[in-house]
Amino acid sequence: MKKFFAVIICAMLSVNVANAQLDKLLNKAKEVAGAAASKASGNSSSTIASIANVISSKLVPTSSQIVGTWTYQKPAVMFTSSNALKSAAGSLGSAAVENKLQTYLSKVGITKGKMAMAFESDKTFSVTRSGKKIASGTYTIEGNEVSLTFKGKKNPCKVTPQLDNGTLVIVMDATKLKTFMENLGNNVSQLASVVSLLKQADGMKIGVRLGK
Repeated sequence: MKKFFAVIICAMLSVNVANAQLDKLLNKAKEVAGAAASKASGNSSSTIASIANVISSKLVPTSSQIVGTWTYQKPAVMFTSSNALKSAAGSLGSAAVENKLQTYLSKVGITKGKMAMAFESDKTFSVTRSGKKIASGTYTIEGNEVSLTFKGKKNPCKVTPQLDNGTLVIVMDATKLKTFMENLGNNVSQLASVVSLLKQADGMKIGVRLGK
């Protein structure tokens, strides 16, 4: 009889040990699963952020959405396709282009909060720097582009607008950026370094990010 009880007690202890080991395994599995989910979530956020840098027809603002006064925040770099975004030149060049562009913009007095673009419902626009109007004209939204016809100029400057997370992004290629800056009365000779970087990254467009 004593041997019988001893066997029962040993069996119960073995079950308890097994249960404890099982609990440890389950907890470890939960930790691994949690880490994997967190990593997946992070990758998802990164992917979403990357997608937001690709120009999309769905992000083009409507005539009513673009109306208002938008103030300069920082340079903007966007890509014409996901392939351009994924390219080595694109991933390595975007930060360098932003830095170079901000260096140039700072020299011509365009820093955060210092320049603003106002789009009116009557299809007119104006640009101010430090509260002083420096340019004006008319605009139209045509497909995926906004045509800015500056006062005194015949040929419009066509740019790509994107309404991204409550901010208005206006980007263009190097040639159009030169035209845009010239229409604001700025010296464009110093844009050479920015243009040289753009040549290294196909499908990259640059411009400004504005917020209300």
